[in-house]
Amino acid sequence: MCDLYFALIMALIKCPCSQDQADTDTSYKLLISLLEPQDPAFYGADSVLLRSSKHYLMIRYTLLPYLYTLFYKAHTTGETVVRPLVHEFYSDSNTWEVDRQFLWGKHLLITPVLDPGTDIIKAYIPDAVWYDYETMERISNRKNHVDMHLPADKLGLHIRGGAILPTQKPEVTTTYSRRNPMGLIVALDDNNQAAGELFWDDGDSRDTVENGNYVHYQFSFVNGNLTLQVTTANYKDPNNLKFENITFLRVPLPPTSVSVTHIPTEGGPAKTTVLPNSSFDHDAAKQVLFLYSLSLTLGESYTIHWEINEELERFDCYPEGNADETKCKERGCLWKQSTTERAPWCYYPSDYGYAVTNREETSSGITLDITRNMKYRSSGRPDSPDVDNLRVQIWYHTSNMLQFKIWDPTNERFEVPVPLSVPSTPDTDESKRLYRVLVSEKPFGIQVIRDSTGTKM
Repeated sequence: MCDLYFALIMALIKCPCSQDQADTDTSYKLLISLLEPQDPAFYGADSVLLRSSKHYLMIRYTLLPYLYTLFYKAHTTGETVVRPLVHEFYSDSNTWEVDRQFLWGKHLLITPVLDPGTDIIKAYIPDAVWYDYETMERISNRKNHVDMHLPADKLGLHIRGGAILPTQKPEVTTTYSRRNPMGLIVALDDNNQAAGELFWDDGDSRDTVENGNYVHYQFSFVNGNLTLQVTTANYKDPNNLKFENITFLRVPLPPTSVSVTHIPTEGGPAKTTVLPNSSFDHDAAKQVLFLYSLSLTLGESYTIHWEINEELERFDCYPEGNADETKCKERGCLWKQSTTERAPWCYYPSDYGYAVTNREETSSGITLDITRNMKYRSSGRPDSPDVDNLRVQIWYHTSNMLQFKIWDPTNERFEVPVPLSVPSTPDTDESKRLYRVLVSEKPFGIQVIRDSTGTKM
């Protein structure tokens, strides 16, 4: 019966109003005799129930500014705070019958464990970029059903690409949490963009919206710039709140410098400050950028920009050597000399190559259709012309073996008749796999990552 109580508690934690009211709410009367005692502390300080409840309640309190903003949207525009997947992905028929997962707003996917004694949950991942909230890593699944491994101490919690979530350092009550520094989580989508907003008032007074006594922000990330634009600043928080930490998900290269520009709400010149190197850190394996100790005052507008050595991103278009500008441009590539070591002078444009036009995933692999960007002419190699449409197949053979194949589905080709030593049936148990496969869609690319170390292979 403890398992049943555990499932109930973990589900309640991610409800908008998280309270165990079994002693007063008539809807719980049937469960009272089954769930006593109801205090998680009864099960011991080191119990899985207590540790997990505390862990996810702290996450809940971290996300209270996001949840509070959702209630503001419900009050002013009638939007839903908690919504089924079909509300956001109505054209995807797979979401129409999903009733064991839900969303906070449009950006937070929650997969609770509702059955006792199980740690494999049948879940659906809608068609978007998604990041694991706790690891901040992008997940490879998209628009397919998965067996999600959620042991007794875990909830499925994923951030949708394109989200900017306001956060706050958590405390044991909302009163104390509201005194703590704020932050942002910026999760980039397929187009490297994101957006969000924040509503903030004193947390107690009535009619603050009608009286205009609040702070409201619009957040956006476009073209490599994060903008914190205050649209209403008629409330002064007595705790002198500041945005201290900002986390960016899906930043593949470390910045060489980061700058913050303050745009005064009352007019006057903007002021730009270059952050010291100690104020930012980059996790190359997870592609996450962390900014620390920013001290951006709540109620003021800011922009954040960083510089990257773009020459390190160049992909060599003329690896044979002896390239010159004429040969380079004949291949439809860019030519620019560089003093950076190992940076090619002849390189592909950033949108050169292929983009994914169709994607199908199963527990045993991925099938993709990719199409070449027709903005650029053929590579200029007459003996090896470009193929405009290709198919990609990825098979998960075993826990430590995968195979992928790229070919032209409209033309047969000769394949060397060498038998491959692969299993007759692929491995469909994701929890046993020692690797993860990530597919970027625009431009197309495949990454294979070793789970134990995060190394890209």
